[in-house]
Amino acid sequence: MSEARRLKGMTAIVSGASSGIGEAVANALAAEGMNLVIAARRADKLAAVAGEINAKGAGNVLPVKADVTVEADVENLFAKAVEHLGHLDLLVNVAGVAQATPIEDMPYDEWRMVLDASITSVFLTGRAAFRIFKPQNRGRIISIGSISAKAVRPDAVAYCAAKYGLDGMTRAMGLEGRDHNITCSVIHPGFVATGFGPDAGTEPSRNALDPKDVARMVVLAADLPDEANILDTTIVPIGQPFLGRG
Repeated sequence: MSEARRLKGMTAIVSGASSGIGEAVANALAAEGMNLVIAARRADKLAAVAGEINAKGAGNVLPVKADVTVEADVENLFAKAVEHLGHLDLLVNVAGVAQATPIEDMPYDEWRMVLDASITSVFLTGRAAFRIFKPQNRGRIISIGSISAKAVRPDAVAYCAAKYGLDGMTRAMGLEGRDHNITCSVIHPGFVATGFGPDAGTEPSRNALDPKDVARMVVLAADLPDEANILDTTIVPIGQPFLGRG
């Protein structure tokens, strides 16, 4: 975290902020003094997260119910964000879904759901952010990926495809944004102890990251000066069989 609190007074949208990594990211950015609009589909949980952060007296947080796979919801989210925040410095894409189905058993609707959550959502939010960032000649987008974009896992063809795609999208958006001082990053976590996925309820340990660990990486990337960028990084619990033969 920056001793100078460079992020204080800056503004951000965080998607998927009603729980898990998104909730941790919202708390971490607000603790740095940022003003936020947080988005998720669960309005009650989202409002509770905003209320808890605002009660701490850190940043100013507005909850906006939105499904970021839906174009109209994203347009409404960004309109409310600009109205509430006045401008936008940062977009953090956290929303996503897990999947563990053998390919021969996977319904087409499940394939579409997983790709929409990780790919369509980032296209829609990224497009909306670029429309704000280009005229102001600056801005930053940070997306949460997965080590499934580095090493595939079984029964997860849609999830792995989505996370590999997100990595490529980040690089493509970064190239488009380079001449406009727009930076794009992707953070690839290993297993995180959240309510997300088949291992929900796992506690942080040497085999599972705390969501706050991932949030710290987001703050580190966001806190860089405009001319610097962490293009991609991987954060894993030391006990996860990711390196070598496991």
